[in-house]
Order: sequence, then structure tokens, then C-alpha cells
Amino acid sequence: MPKFLPGINLLFGLIDESKKTHEENMKWLNKISEKFLLRRINIRQVAVFPGTQIANECGDKYIKKNKKYYWKWRNDIRKTIDYPMLQKLVPEGTILKNIRTEIHDGKTTFGRQLGTYPLIIGIKGRLPLKEFYDIKVTGHMLRSIIGEVI
Repeated sequence: MPKFLPGINLLFGLIDESKKTHEENMKWLNKISEKFLLRRINIRQVAVFPGTQIANECGDKYIKKNKKYYWKWRNDIRKTIDYPMLQKLVPEGTILKNIRTEIHDGKTTFGRQLGTYPLIIGIKGRLPLKEFYDIKVTGHMLRSIIGEVI
């Protein structure tokens, strides 16, 4: 996996946001993903703080107005851009070295490589925590990957 990859932050609820905003976001995200790899697309709703431009001009008007679209737009980006990007970034069979196990959730152990904003890897079974393993990628989720110890 490349050591340095850019990420993109998208904020929903900005001034004058509309359905056209999502169309433009998708147009440019598709163009970017055709030629480049991205590490992550962060999708958040704006936080309106008193005294800021957004608070003074519109408050949470656009958050409320487009609330019904937020999850649809977010899922569109996850399925259309994020998922195929992860498949290109770490195809099945890729070996990731030094995955540090961090937490259990049921019968799954989650780990990641050390670094800035590392990928989360789900590993079937309850491995000891705070240990390092080499992992083979066996599948993909919308924002994470599935692997097995090799």
C-alpha cells in the first residue's frame, strides 16, 4: 500500500447546498477516482458555531433542508467511490504487514497498521490484543477491509 495518499473531506449543510451540489461532488469524485488513489473520503455534517459565517448567514437551514438526502448522498459516495477505491488500493490477496490488534467485537478482532489514518481490518476470531500480525486481504467493506492471519 502506498505510504502517502491524499484524502478528501466533504461537508454537508454548507451555505446554498442543493441536489446540484451532490451531482457536482459525484462528477468530480468520479474524475478523481479514475486517475488517482484516495486514502479516505470523510463525510461530515457541518457544526454551526455562534459567531461563524455559517451561523450568521443561515444557521442550520441547509442541514435541515437536506437532512432527508444526507444518508442517500453519503451512501452513494460510499458505494460508488469508496468501495471500488478500496478494491484498487488493497486488492484481495494483498499482504499487509504488522497489523496491530486493537479491539474485539464479538468473534471478530479489529486491527490496523501504525500510521496516520490507517485502514481498519476485521479478522475472524479473537486474537490477542496489542500484538502484531501479517494479514492477507480476503474482502472489502464500504470503509474497511477483511483479512486473515498468514
